[in-house]
Amino acid sequence: MQIPRKLTVTSLTLFFVGLLFIYVNTAAAGLSGAIYSTTKDGTAVNKNIFGSTQDVYLSGGPQNSNASGLPDGLYYFQVTDPSGKTLLSTDNAVCRRLNVTGGRVSGAAGACPHANGTFNPANGTLPVQLAPFSASPNSGNEYKVWMVPVGSATVSGSDPKVLSFANSNAVTDNFKAQAEEVVQGSCQPSSSLSVFVSGSNVVAYVPKGNWSVTHVTGVAAVNVEGASITNTLIPTTSVVNSCASNPITGQTVCTANNTDVYVMKGTALDPAVTTNPLTSGGTGSIGFSGGSCTNCGVAMDATHNKAVIGLSVASQGGFQFLNLGAAPAFEAPFASQSPPGFFASISEDPLIDPIRNLLLSASEHNNYEIINVATSTSPQFFEHPVPLPTFELLDSSGEDCSTGIVLAPAEFSAPSKIFIGDISNPAFALFTAGSPGTWTAPSQVQALSESFLNEGSSGLAVAQGTHTGIVTGEFGGNAITAILLPAISGGGLTPAINDWLTCNIGSGFSNGFDPHTVTAYRSPATGHAIAVLANGSATQLAVVDLTNMLDSTIVPRTVAGHACAVGPLPASVVRFISLP
Repeated sequence: MQIPRKLTVTSLTLFFVGLLFIYVNTAAAGLSGAIYSTTKDGTAVNKNIFGSTQDVYLSGGPQNSNASGLPDGLYYFQVTDPSGKTLLSTDNAVCRRLNVTGGRVSGAAGACPHANGTFNPANGTLPVQLAPFSASPNSGNEYKVWMVPVGSATVSGSDPKVLSFANSNAVTDNFKAQAEEVVQGSCQPSSSLSVFVSGSNVVAYVPKGNWSVTHVTGVAAVNVEGASITNTLIPTTSVVNSCASNPITGQTVCTANNTDVYVMKGTALDPAVTTNPLTSGGTGSIGFSGGSCTNCGVAMDATHNKAVIGLSVASQGGFQFLNLGAAPAFEAPFASQSPPGFFASISEDPLIDPIRNLLLSASEHNNYEIINVATSTSPQFFEHPVPLPTFELLDSSGEDCSTGIVLAPAEFSAPSKIFIGDISNPAFALFTAGSPGTWTAPSQVQALSESFLNEGSSGLAVAQGTHTGIVTGEFGGNAITAILLPAISGGGLTPAINDWLTCNIGSGFSNGFDPHTVTAYRSPATGHAIAVLANGSATQLAVVDLTNMLDSTIVPRTVAGHACAVGPLPASVVRFISLP
């Protein structure tokens, strides 16, 4: 006798409890073959942690000629918590269908299908994206995916999302995925310009000045996507070097070379902030290879509604947090514990990770400092020296915050070198307390063949939620390198940049000065990774579709595979915006 099992969104009675707690690929007695969670290209099988729920795809069938395949046909799939008690898939069951052909998953099916990944020629599968589904109530971010033949399941008459089926007719697999999405604008280095992403609109805030070359006041605010503002030059009394935006509150913070800190909203200073500009706690000045400053840059933590300013603390590199809102308030500044040297002890472009409450600062002394700022008034310092040849200097800090993959480009390297490490899993990323402490993690310095940038790899930004980023030169040139990062992390393996491509922007564009004039975001219209770069005179933006740039059907490559085969980037990849 078969006992039907019905899932509801809240809770259900479980039959066959023993079967539901198996944490490996399973094929119940009534259904042969196995399924597995994988990445978009179907090459990873049962990896440890996915960086985002958007990264998880379903595949199934034999991985070799000796394994048994799934029965051919049409299947439903769904995502639950690991116990199977709570349905997490949010769309109707009829939209969650896929085909199995030749014993292998062969793509989504139906009138409202999920997105397919890319065909994996190694095993003949076409994986299917599991999203959309809600966050798991499991504290370890664990999920279970189910797959059942359409003929062995019925859709609930009262809730079209719910399936009823017998346990023995389903196969399952468990996976882990980070449920917290990074707010656009967060997890960006404190480079010169920022982007404000709200709904379908994207606005860039571009300082007209910098540390050492262009001492021009004002901040240009321009539409990048949509038309939510009138392009405007926002006047300032001091030379501004950096901006960072919070799309949740609408505030943008901009730092001047002196102690001024401006809080903007829309196309003007925020009228709710009584004293504007504010005055930071910076004293003295610090110097980098690209110039000197008191306030040197600002990064945003939109999740906790605070900004962090890299600045001079009695002529030493340090940081100061600014709690935002209608009455912004500074916390006390504190000095970096990174070893001193010829240049400043902090990164030219520090970054704050709002998920892990970490402040990243890869300095030109080739020391990668990570500061635990869960309690920002009592920071804990951890140092990690990075071995590089003489005259190659870490120039910026970067991270894919969904996966915990940290980055730092090496200035003056040719070809470009990038430090890449995986700090996502405490089992492999070890932070040892001390005064200061130290940290180690699976990491390497990776050379990117065919990537030759002006002054070497200098600026860096990751479009959060896409695992795609950009590396730039500085002080001229118009070559850029798009990079594709791992979508999974935490397994203890040494991470690596999976793909990269170097091309010229063209149209006379020239990369800007310090702080680096580059940022990146995920497009609300297309979901693509987009880079935004300002030229040296802050009169023009280049908007580069990094997703299209890495698509070899759009941008042909050299035989070696990592540079443009011909000419500058086409119009389908780059466009230009004039700045007021």
